[in-house]
Amino acid sequence: MTQRPPDPIPFPRDRVQRGGSPPPQQQQQPSGPVIYSASGQPMRRVQQPTAPPPSEPVPLRTVPSPPAQPEESTAQADQDEPQGLHGHTAAVIDSTDATFAQDVIERSHEIPVVVDCWAPWCGPCRILGPILEKLAYERDGQVQLVKVNTDENPQVAQALQVEGIPAVFAFVGGQLVNKFVGAIPEEQVRAFYDSLVPSEADVKAAEGYRMMQENQIPIARLHFESALEEDPNHEPAGVGLAAILLRLGESDRAAELARRWPNHPMSKSVLTSMELTAALNGYEADEIRRAVDLDPQDAMARYRHGCLLAIESQWMQALDELLESVRLDRSAGDEAARKTLLGIFSILGDDQPVVSEYRKKLGRLLF
Repeated sequence: MTQRPPDPIPFPRDRVQRGGSPPPQQQQQPSGPVIYSASGQPMRRVQQPTAPPPSEPVPLRTVPSPPAQPEESTAQADQDEPQGLHGHTAAVIDSTDATFAQDVIERSHEIPVVVDCWAPWCGPCRILGPILEKLAYERDGQVQLVKVNTDENPQVAQALQVEGIPAVFAFVGGQLVNKFVGAIPEEQVRAFYDSLVPSEADVKAAEGYRMMQENQIPIARLHFESALEEDPNHEPAGVGLAAILLRLGESDRAAELARRWPNHPMSKSVLTSMELTAALNGYEADEIRRAVDLDPQDAMARYRHGCLLAIESQWMQALDELLESVRLDRSAGDEAARKTLLGIFSILGDDQPVVSEYRKKLGRLLF
């Protein structure tokens, strides 16, 4: 029978001092899968490990603060601070109210930082602490473990809203991205760490997006292919490769990859681009324009003209033409104009004002 991990110990609020300026509170980001920024860098949203449900709080006892160490011994301790395997700050360090911003917030812009809030009198802390430290040393140079004694540093505890210890927080890019409370099993702690460290597939996919931005299409393709060899289910690499293949004319495989992740914005862009091209199959550009001039009330003629304008990146004119097709006959071509409008919204991005404007216009036509 698996032994139930110890419950977190409630953090005593009367230990939190009201004076002084606490470090800035960081807003917790929602958890989720790996995503990529516009620059192609991985921005990992991590999944919170499931901790055992807390039971009745463990009663606390008041303990005296530890005596201050002589300056000489403190200086000697600083000299004895171990260095990381790659010459950077050690994988495990202690932080204080005064150094928290530098040790955690600033450092997290370089590598992920895990903060362990603990106290000497906390039994579960003595169970979790060695696990956190061992796994941090295993990942030396990839993640930083920062230990904060909440008895001696109440401002950090107040800023992080610590109510029970051990309390563990993860920071990436200056933002709080995940946390857990209590002494959880080692395998869950390991998963917590791993979720913060980019995988080989993450790194290769990020390089693929960087090469795309520099228009190094063959090199970008190699990076995406390599990432998928590492992880065949790597969504960012898959949809990035789909976009590359579409540009290279390999539409069948591009569609196959895009349909594996149909809700990803890049997949929607790939599939919509293919639909635009398919809508014009067998028609010349001049023929499409003449058809609109001859019969402006032909919904399918207006639809094909809108697709042509979209392929030519004349987005505003394309949106107006597709809206007109919906107005004339929304059912034409199995609602082709409406579906294409939704696809173009995905290409342009839902956060764009023009998309919000034309969504409202489409809604007024449909309802």
